[in-house]
Amino acid sequence: MSIFKRLTLASLLSAATSAAFAADATPSAPAAPAADWQVTVGLGPQLQNAFPGARAVTVWPTGTLDLRRPGEPVPFSSPDDGFGLSLLDYGWIKAGPVARIVPARSTSNGNGAFYGLPYVGWTLELGIYGELWFGEHFRARAEVRQGVNGSNGLDSNIALDAVQKWGAFTFAIGPRLQLGDTQYMNAYFSVTPAEAFVNGRVRPYQAYGGLASAGALASVKYDFLPSWSATLFGGCGRLIGSAAAGPIPNNLGSLNEYRAGLVIAHAFNLELPFLP
Repeated sequence: MSIFKRLTLASLLSAATSAAFAADATPSAPAAPAADWQVTVGLGPQLQNAFPGARAVTVWPTGTLDLRRPGEPVPFSSPDDGFGLSLLDYGWIKAGPVARIVPARSTSNGNGAFYGLPYVGWTLELGIYGELWFGEHFRARAEVRQGVNGSNGLDSNIALDAVQKWGAFTFAIGPRLQLGDTQYMNAYFSVTPAEAFVNGRVRPYQAYGGLASAGALASVKYDFLPSWSATLFGGCGRLIGSAAAGPIPNNLGSLNEYRAGLVIAHAFNLELPFLP
């Protein structure tokens, strides 16, 4: 090998080695931070029937929970929606798990009118929901939830909403339907002969599954700050079907259902590295 070739080869090796060391010495660019997710949490009081079929009213907490990708607008949520998480979200269709808590029925409700009837503890209902949007102004939502304690019944809701945004305000109104299986109806509306004898104001009655109530709900939301909002709502309903035919709402409680309340919601960013 000639001296010229040896010098050229040495020069190339030296240049390559210097470049390699320079690359090692150069600090690597920091990894991009995990993108923040946007979370909206709302909470507030609502005035409602103490339990299904009751005449007495109680103050019960209500609220909203939403998790969405960065940059997505805050979606519409009705105050009577269960606490849900959108695992499937394509905008016009959403679905995921949902939960709700139903107050307890005790013998002290209604000034002792329910004496002799069984206690029904507060019920945690877990299930799934599905939501469809027909354009920007009409929403259909269904929830199917199974009670894991308390009534131990299957409770379902169907809601239709017409939604209109006007500046900082969002108005919504629509009908509501509730359904329950036989276990759910038995817990709140059935009466055994022994219970009827002890209570003295009701007759024996066997409720069965099906439609439980029908009504409507209206709400108005006001975005008073970029990340804060207030939603005022009210609605009414009436027991139907097997629930309305029984002696409990007719003799001890009420066929009418009411709810009204206020929800204050706050949106913020949250880093969730375990989500894509």
